[in-house]
Amino acid sequence: MMHRAIDELTDNDPDVKALNQLLSARHGRYAGVITDIGFDHFLCLHWARFGPLEFDAFRVGTYWSFHARREAMPKRVQGYVEGMLHHDWLTLYQTQAGMAQVFRRLRPRLSQPELLDGINETLVDHHEVFNQTFFRLFPRLQNLADDYRPDQTSSPA
Repeated sequence: MMHRAIDELTDNDPDVKALNQLLSARHGRYAGVITDIGFDHFLCLHWARFGPLEFDAFRVGTYWSFHARREAMPKRVQGYVEGMLHHDWLTLYQTQAGMAQVFRRLRPRLSQPELLDGINETLVDHHEVFNQTFFRLFPRLQNLADDYRPDQTSSPA
């Protein structure tokens, strides 16, 4: 439920729409995917400002939580979790080299992987646009997520 609300807020945001339009000139239908993954990168870059605790503590806690719950997950998801733990996926989002690896790993799952050609250059060329869009969007995403936290006095209808 929260994930859908976050997707809706993001998809309807005028700054995100403008970023997607900019990216679509080179990357077509995958502009939104690139934006989503790019925002993960910018969250990691600015983790100290937005994260609830130090990144390494968050990363280890997340991996432990996934590992502890893996038996309740579908087999396909268990495979992703094992890959995430083994290859330390969250750390990849911290660097340009890591992002290149993230997009390399994405290519085989796409029907038009050639639309990711030049993605590393795109992330560098449009770094500031990504950064500014992320800074305008993320506080609103945090507020939305707060509405779904169990310790809040009211919840979304």
